[in-house]
Amino acid sequence: MTDQKRIESEVREANEFFRNLISSSVDGIIAADMKGNIFIFNNGAENLTGYTAEEMIDRIHITKLYPEGVAKEIMKKLRSPEHGGVGKLNPSQLNLVSKKGEEIPFQLSAALIYDSEGKETASVGIFTDLRPRLAMERKLEQTHMQLVSSEKLASLGKLAAGIAHEINNPLGGILIYASLMLEDLPPDDDKRQDLARIIQEAGRCKEIVKSLLEFARQSEPRMEPVDINLTITEGLFFLENQAFFHNIRIIKNLEPSLPFARGNASQLKQVFMNITVNAAEAMHGSGTLTIATSFNRGRRQIVIEFTDTGEGIPEENLTRIFDPFFTTKAIGKGTGLGLSTAYGIIEGHGSKIEVKSKVGVGTTFTIPLAPYPETQPIAEGHSGAAA
Repeated sequence: MTDQKRIESEVREANEFFRNLISSSVDGIIAADMKGNIFIFNNGAENLTGYTAEEMIDRIHITKLYPEGVAKEIMKKLRSPEHGGVGKLNPSQLNLVSKKGEEIPFQLSAALIYDSEGKETASVGIFTDLRPRLAMERKLEQTHMQLVSSEKLASLGKLAAGIAHEINNPLGGILIYASLMLEDLPPDDDKRQDLARIIQEAGRCKEIVKSLLEFARQSEPRMEPVDINLTITEGLFFLENQAFFHNIRIIKNLEPSLPFARGNASQLKQVFMNITVNAAEAMHGSGTLTIATSFNRGRRQIVIEFTDTGEGIPEENLTRIFDPFFTTKAIGKGTGLGLSTAYGIIEGHGSKIEVKSKVGVGTTFTIPLAPYPETQPIAEGHSGAAA
């Protein structure tokens, strides 16, 4: 083999190696000339953007991959010494526009390519999809918030129990003696109005104490087979006839062959009633509440959903709605313990309450529960059927 043929062979092998290297990269690799015409677009770039190499190379300008003005900003940074040195761009988080028009977060590392005379001939970038990492960070943040909330709930539960017991007896005395004094006063006595106000406010304090005690009693419940549909129906029986619910349409989409859940019927009824009342208040006494049950066979979970057409929860409040005493209601209209109590009970059942909400549209509370082992699906018509 002559030297020329050997050199040609080595060049071919080197080119083939670099083509394979670029093609097999998990990250997107895109190169364009100084006019913005793309000439390298690997498999990673195809997976990230949704475009094929055939659609991009020499056909679509590099600027079309970015939101307006971003490509010019990248070139400005590449020519600046402040972002990794002239001709280089340190890893930066940006968005690109996919074939479907979706903005995708990615990390860009880029460089300018120069010829032998130092003239710019091309730019090349490595595009790393940040969606998996950002999703994991969100999940970790959510888990962290749940752990913090659990610790906070446990501490506050102990504190609440102590406070409630200390306050309950004096409150009882105030109510009894104020009521006795009111009975002894003549009907036209000016003090009757003051005493009535004392009784009213003391009664409200008693309700707060009652909520505190319920919140504090979130010990591990006695688990038994629970008919979820029947528990929901029984809870609604106590609420539907109340005046506040007269203008609320309640739709029940209850799976008739739902398995028994592993849980405590009394506590779960309290959870369902708390969420139902919360939904009614969010709708200001007028709207539609849809309660649905189903069985996810893949995950082996009973799923209960409460969807209202209320005002929705602002994003900044979503992480706080289960905090004890957090409420957006007017003073005197709520204790802020209903959802906290529900959260603690469901946590005691080995699960979590999930919330999705959109302001002006409504809110959905989802509760997944484990089925009770060795129980059969409930026969159709046995429990609260779908309305």
